[in-house]
Amino acid sequence: MRHLQDIFNDMWKEAKAAGNVVGIFSSSKDTSVQKENSVAPVAHTTPESHKIEVGSFVKKPEYFFWSALILALVLLAQGERPETASAVPEVSVNEEAPAVNPFEHLALEARAAFVYDAKTKETLYAKNAEEELPLASLTKIMTAATALTLLPEDTQIRIDSEDLSTEGDTRLRPGEVWKLRDLLQFLLIESSNDGAQAVSTRAGMIASGIPDREAGRIFFIARMNTLGKELGLTSTFFRNETGLDQSASAVGAMSNAREAAHMLAATLSRFPGVFRATKWSDLLLSSEDGTSRRAHNTNKSADRFPLLLASKTGYTDLAGGNLVVAFDAGFGHPIVIAVMGSTLEGRFTDAEKLVWATLASLQQKQ
Repeated sequence: MRHLQDIFNDMWKEAKAAGNVVGIFSSSKDTSVQKENSVAPVAHTTPESHKIEVGSFVKKPEYFFWSALILALVLLAQGERPETASAVPEVSVNEEAPAVNPFEHLALEARAAFVYDAKTKETLYAKNAEEELPLASLTKIMTAATALTLLPEDTQIRIDSEDLSTEGDTRLRPGEVWKLRDLLQFLLIESSNDGAQAVSTRAGMIASGIPDREAGRIFFIARMNTLGKELGLTSTFFRNETGLDQSASAVGAMSNAREAAHMLAATLSRFPGVFRATKWSDLLLSSEDGTSRRAHNTNKSADRFPLLLASKTGYTDLAGGNLVVAFDAGFGHPIVIAVMGSTLEGRFTDAEKLVWATLASLQQKQ
């Protein structure tokens, strides 16, 4: 659509180019130019009453104006509408709105959380990730990893009655003999304190060559701390192999959400055969004497996590609810999530929220 003024100007230019309106706006000083460009009158057979000399447009420019106005009105009546006087910015209907960060408005019960891309080594999300907090039974991740660095997987571990004195009953019996691999899977899935003490004591005695139970256990816990430093876990330390609180004010182990995630990422990568067993909601295992035990996962939401690779729970009075999970966000793309200082049930919902937010975030990057 064009402005009425534009239509007028176009007609003016056409008329001027044809020689019909020369000098309309010229002053008396330009008469020589007008005469030079004027056209000699031509005889017409038209009746006198209808005659309009070519020079009439020169003498009476209002003829031209009213002609242009009438033509413009005809064009408008045919559907043309003038453009608005002021330019309106064009808005693309296909322009996408800025992507919303899936992590931005997450409501977590956890005191601290961390999401780690084990493939790209990137931090995807962090909440108080450096704050030192009690590990609780996340400690058993390092218990299993330490045992596997000291002994072969098929080493036989005997359960003694002294191993069954710790908090919790996970149905282990004195005199049973287990392969180290199977016993580690059992203690990780069920978070067995009895199993953790049996492993630390026996593995420490064998690796150190010391026949004393307590000395072997002390050796083992020292080795846990050494391995932690080798993995770069500078804020992590262990006082026992279970993660149980030692008193109402003393914790069994300390770390932070960042290092808890890195701990699982490193041990899962190094010992996948043992740690991948923790993805199952339950698993049937057998001791060397043929006694079967069905281990039930303390991660009650194991079946709700997509493509779960491994998980470990933790809970004590001082720690609150802890959980670390690893899941596959794509072929060979492990993501590790650590939640610390949540509640008994909140740790599971917190981790689930972080899993789905992570998947949404990765989708945005594609």
